[in-house]
Amino acid sequence: MVKQQSIMEKERLKLIVRNLELLVDSLKAEVYSDVDAYKTSVDTNKIAGMTDYDEVFDDDDGYPD
Repeated sequence: MVKQQSIMEKERLKLIVRNLELLVDSLKAEVYSDVDAYKTSVDTNKIAGMTDYDEVFDDDDGYPD
């Protein structure tokens, strides 16, 4: 009885995982279909004079990169 219940729970979890994967795929398709929503606009002229990652990306969080 316990083994059968365990198998049913595993199948249910597999179904939940599959549904989550489908949801994530749908979200990705929605987000990435709008190029302007995730495209960054870094001014290449600004970067040309800078050689340090911290200067280009304002990375001043205090942690070593």
